[in-house]
Amino acid sequence: MVGYILALLSSLFFSLYIIPRKLSKLSPIIFSFFMSFGFFVSTVVLYGFQPLIKFQETPTPVLFWSIGAGFIWAIAFVLFVSSIDFIGLSRSNQWKNLQGPVGVILSLFILGETVTINPVYALLAALSVFISAVFFTTSSNNKKKILLKGVVFATIAATGFGTVAVIQKYVTSHVGVYTQQVVWSASIALSLLFYILLSKRFKEVLTASKKDIVLGLGAGIVYLGASCCQLFSYKYLAASIGFTIIQMNAFWTITIGILVFKEINLKKYYKNVILGFIFTLIGIVFLVFARR
Repeated sequence: MVGYILALLSSLFFSLYIIPRKLSKLSPIIFSFFMSFGFFVSTVVLYGFQPLIKFQETPTPVLFWSIGAGFIWAIAFVLFVSSIDFIGLSRSNQWKNLQGPVGVILSLFILGETVTINPVYALLAALSVFISAVFFTTSSNNKKKILLKGVVFATIAATGFGTVAVIQKYVTSHVGVYTQQVVWSASIALSLLFYILLSKRFKEVLTASKKDIVLGLGAGIVYLGASCCQLFSYKYLAASIGFTIIQMNAFWTITIGILVFKEINLKKYYKNVILGFIFTLIGIVFLVFARR
């Protein structure tokens, strides 16, 4: 039960941490850098509470996987942020949530979770998420070219996020959560900083407004909540189950996108929205039967 609660809490944080992007005027890469920096500082502060929390983690070469995961995640996040600019928060989030199917499939076969998870139900859940994303995307007035670009970016991001989830499950099992987060977040921030310096865009970092900086750093702090809950849920659940439950962030993100940012015209596309929600719910129901 603890694992399910943590995964559900993680889904809430995953919806909240990306909202600042809708309020920021920074370019995707610069916003991503501030977000990653806020996340890194948060993980270091949390690690500093070791005497109080009294966690015992021994660094091992397995942490090199977290460095790679940070690089992959950095690319995926920039693409996700870019897709939001093209097709909006609610639509891009659904395509990004294909990370669930990617994570499930990789967990089943790479981590050998077919022993405890029924792959048929897990894949049916993945298919439901995909159908849901299609319904939300067709409720758009965007030009086809812009729509396609946003969908492609979000889908590539989903592949990256799903791959990182599998690496995180592996590292969590062999090292733990706190040390992994410090190494992983540092890799994300350094990867983005290296790209910014290489592309000679560091001036954009220095000239960013205080509001945009706060929004970026705030997103990183909120992401710490999402990351902690996700990684700790892996201590109790198979990655293919926990990671897919986290995709419930679709409910919260779509609701915010529709009610707060008015991204979808409910009067015109209410059927698409209802069907999108139904297939998201169906995907979650399939998970109930996925565990052997």
